[in-house]
Amino acid sequence: MSSQYKVMLAGATGATGKLVLNKLLEADYVEKVTTIGRRKQEIDNPKLEQRIVNFDELPDDLCAEHDVAICTLGTTRAKSGKEGFIKVDKTYILAFAEKCKEAGVNQFHLMSSQGANADSMFLYTQIKGEVDKTVLGMGFEHAVVYRPAVLLVEREEFRSLEVLVRPLLGALDFRRNWSIKSDDVAKVMLHNIKSFPEKDILTNTEIYAIAKSIAD
Repeated sequence: MSSQYKVMLAGATGATGKLVLNKLLEADYVEKVTTIGRRKQEIDNPKLEQRIVNFDELPDDLCAEHDVAICTLGTTRAKSGKEGFIKVDKTYILAFAEKCKEAGVNQFHLMSSQGANADSMFLYTQIKGEVDKTVLGMGFEHAVVYRPAVLLVEREEFRSLEVLVRPLLGALDFRRNWSIKSDDVAKVMLHNIKSFPEKDILTNTEIYAIAKSIAD
């Protein structure tokens, strides 16, 4: 693979996705960034192409001539309802992954969640686990799943539980067992484009350890 990467990004308007996008645009080893979503962001950068898509009908040529795909798509049951959550966090993510695989994309980086388990009795972690398992079994040359815990980030949307626990976790969770900065997740995703990890699933503490080892 060349040292200049062309990257697809799904989920660029989310809290973590925005951080990933900014880092991609700043990275000297990234030649082009293509974002897909329902709306464009007010960003003017010669490396950036923003494609408006319908995730229910993704075009066949969506991922053509790209080396890397990063997916930070996600919603919650509280925001979108049960069916809406399953559609975004499973149907849309897997549809994107399938288009990437068909186009010959070599790397697929997926943001999942701590506790993801296809056999879980809880819908959120069950869906996350099912998607992780499917993506890792699709045959990408390199695929990695990131399982962060509570993300320490200021969101545009209101999530009451996170508002309550973020300040406490940020101050008390020194070993990052239960929380992590979204910027650290984004940093590790970018780092792993060039230095691929030995493991295909990274836990919250593993993401944090890699982030600490990366020079700013």
